Amino acid sequence: MRLPPAPGADPAAPVSPGPPESASPLQSAVERILASQSFERTHRLSALLRYLADHTTSGDTASLKEPIIGQRVFGRPADYIASDDNIVRSNVRQLRLKLEEYYSSEGEKDPWRISVPKGSYLLKLEPAVQTSPPALLVRPWRLPDLIAVPAVLLAVVALVWWLRSLGPQPKDCLLSLLRPGPGQRLLVVGSDANVQLYVRLAKRRVTLQEYIDGRYQNSGHLPPGMDQAMFSSLLASRSVTETIFLNILPEFARALPSTSLSVLAADSITTRDFDHDNAVLISGPFGNPWVQMFDRDLNFQIEANEEMESTWVHNRKPIAGEQEYYRNYTDASKTTVCYARLAYLPGPRPGSHIMLTGGPHHASTQAAGQFLTRADSLESIRRHLHIHRSEPVPWFEAVVESRTLSLDPISMRIVAIRGVDSPNSADPAR
Repeated sequence: MRLPPAPGADPAAPVSPGPPESASPLQSAVERILASQSFERTHRLSALLRYLADHTTSGDTASLKEPIIGQRVFGRPADYIASDDNIVRSNVRQLRLKLEEYYSSEGEKDPWRISVPKGSYLLKLEPAVQTSPPALLVRPWRLPDLIAVPAVLLAVVALVWWLRSLGPQPKDCLLSLLRPGPGQRLLVVGSDANVQLYVRLAKRRVTLQEYIDGRYQNSGHLPPGMDQAMFSSLLASRSVTETIFLNILPEFARALPSTSLSVLAADSITTRDFDHDNAVLISGPFGNPWVQMFDRDLNFQIEANEEMESTWVHNRKPIAGEQEYYRNYTDASKTTVCYARLAYLPGPRPGSHIMLTGGPHHASTQAAGQFLTRADSLESIRRHLHIHRSEPVPWFEAVVESRTLSLDPISMRIVAIRGVDSPNSADPAR
């Protein structure tokens, strides 16, 4: 097995060849996962999984402590304090979700299952539990399947599906507008912490074209006193996805069937990913440059001052009862009042839909994500747009106000809304 990358090493380094014939079941299972399409572009999670596997196999539990993982896998300094920097915990949560995605798709028939139990960094390896026949209960039925199955099994399958129909059903919430059709996925794309760090240090936004080309890290716009090598090393040590993104995902999984969700890092996708599938883009245009592909013509814009130190939602054409600028603030009761933008838009190709959900700050972005899964969110949109339940929901954009305590929303409401008349011309070269 290859040793884990040293601090400051390139996380995008190619994965080493598979194990020899004498490899353990854990090693073989890990190599199969790392060679899959699900992990093809998740270089940081691949490095983490390999490290955990190496030290689980060797029994070196001392190297599976959070501070040691932070230093060896993510390049943290020897004196870093794990309680103040949750890079290990957030990436392990991402790894758990990615493993679930893998085993629900291309790893469905793997003979072994790897998991990371909560409260531990020691990998757990278990044989796959399959019923007989295994495919009957886990994948959608097609007519040829039914023709080939004996009548007694058809009766069993019908009973199973009837029992499953009595269980919890996906919510009829705002997120349900993106429920994938046949052959579609719902892409959930979070912000990129590297971009956010760059924006704060370089005090300039990253355009989508710079992000696609990877040019922003070598653009020459560096903070005072920092050379290119130092800056590149700092970016390489960052976790790509925000923890707040991980806090929203469980709500999404409860609102829609988890098998239809595909969780992707912002730096692992291309424009073609939006051609066929539906997508939720979390964060604003400064933290997730893919938002810029769809928000150019919207009335509600997330903007910042020249130094990128203050951000707000700008209502370009306010009407009676609306504000021109929505800025977060703390009221007399120490409650944070924050604002975020939601937008339900057409994708680049017919049949694909996009939802933008994010605000200028963490609290507003988390509130916007949670608003999508509220039981009354879809009805609230219909009420503000004056449409009946029997009518399809048109494209729209809205500003959501939330009152939060410690990032947890205690109330949310729509304070401004617009219909979006014409489809987007999604153009990354801007």
